[in-house]
Amino acid sequence: MSNGMHSCVQSVRWVALIVLPAMPNSFRILCLAIIALLLGAPVAQADELDDLAAQAINLSGTREALEGMGKSLDREVASDPRVAKLSKGQHAELLEVLKDAVDGRRIATELTSALAASGDKERLAAAVAAMQDPVYLKVTHRMVVESLRTTPQALVAYANGFQRHPPDPSRVQLIQRLDAATGSSRILADTRYEMVSKTLGRMLAEADRKTKLAKLREQIDANAPNEFLLLTLYACRKIDSNDLEGYVHAHENEPMGWLSRQLGYAIQRSMVEAMTRMTNKLVDLAAKSQ
Repeated sequence: MSNGMHSCVQSVRWVALIVLPAMPNSFRILCLAIIALLLGAPVAQADELDDLAAQAINLSGTREALEGMGKSLDREVASDPRVAKLSKGQHAELLEVLKDAVDGRRIATELTSALAASGDKERLAAAVAAMQDPVYLKVTHRMVVESLRTTPQALVAYANGFQRHPPDPSRVQLIQRLDAATGSSRILADTRYEMVSKTLGRMLAEADRKTKLAKLREQIDANAPNEFLLLTLYACRKIDSNDLEGYVHAHENEPMGWLSRQLGYAIQRSMVEAMTRMTNKLVDLAAKSQ
């Protein structure tokens, strides 16, 4: 194994062992769902392109990912030991916040409106046309399914296997190209910081809040590329290399890369505030139940 690949493997294993298990469950599911969404989820302009928008939101896997994310969060919240300590009324209160946080219809409407507001009909139309490729559709579906099934335990086991069987360097390079084309790790880092800083910020003393949040930002930025690499390597582990190459190549088309960034930040705006409210509500209710 080359020094560069060895360093990459060690960094990815560290993310699996330390970073991802330490994430709040709700945010880990959000990260996985965002990867599934921003790697293949364009929608078209309102009014003029309503029919095209409806096709795009289905063909791209957006609706599938949003619906799956709600089910995943339901399971995660149900398995959270803090939830078991809540009263019946508190549990109902938390589920109401959760329902709003993962309201797929609301999120899809907000994403559509955000992309339509860009006014860039030419890029949107080109991206929608690119999604018609059968290989793209097949890989997108597989990525959505695998992303929503992923667990911390599975990621740790997968990363531990790199010691004996390092990931194929060509696949690592493909995913790094995918990241470069879509800005995915940058979007994940920004989303993670927005959510964690909102939750953590209220717990920090004002005197050192700025310094600690700056340090947090630095750590998140440093970890993001390897988080994206690990999560995507795992999600596409069963995908044929030629299909993965075609999938990456599709995203290197300029309108698709542009759209991934537009969509990624629209998802951030739409979901982070609601997810933060859910996390804060869980913390508050857990504190009251003690």
